[in-house]
Amino acid sequence: MKRVLVLVEGQTEERFVKDTLTPHLIAFQKALIPTIVTTKRIVSGPNFKGGGDFMKMEGDIKRLLADTNAVAVTTFYDYYGFPRNFPPRAALPPNPGAAGADQLQQALAAHFKQPNFKPYIHLHEFEAFLFVNAGVTASNLFLPEIAPKISAIRNAVNSAEEINDGPQTAPSKRIKSLAANYQKTLHGPAIAGSVGLVALRADCPRFDGWVNWLEAL
Repeated sequence: MKRVLVLVEGQTEERFVKDTLTPHLIAFQKALIPTIVTTKRIVSGPNFKGGGDFMKMEGDIKRLLADTNAVAVTTFYDYYGFPRNFPPRAALPPNPGAAGADQLQQALAAHFKQPNFKPYIHLHEFEAFLFVNAGVTASNLFLPEIAPKISAIRNAVNSAEEINDGPQTAPSKRIKSLAANYQKTLHGPAIAGSVGLVALRADCPRFDGWVNWLEAL
């Protein structure tokens, strides 16, 4: 079994890796071990987790790369909320498309210069997954009436990964405007798991590429 370390943005991504990705990749002899980025380290007591400061992210990636028992280190971070104090991120536009996210991944890989490090930046936000199957999302939120609106948003683009027009129309903002009861860490991983990895990969080509890489390690 090969150990793969994944630095994730927060609890939602951590839960998704544990509940949906890990069971799938066990069949490929890969054990994914997620770590939430540390936002603040203190002398005694638990560290603070989650957030978007590149200096904290950088320190965590270096610590993971120091683990010689892991075959690879990767990331699971949203493009939308990626730390802007990483200069290549600050230079990219708010809605760059796949090319911009690819540029950011390449810049991250070049920054660390480690052959076993392959960053993945999710386009544009974890909540893109919630638009893959409108019926499943609406059912999990106990709001069947919002399914047509979710479908309309999804059908306006080529893939769920393309849903993002700005700070007020990013995937999470759209879901929250349709479902006031939406709670990211509770509903996000549960809905994505209910939609299923096959459907997520079929509608999210960049995500599918990352999973392909994980399978082939």
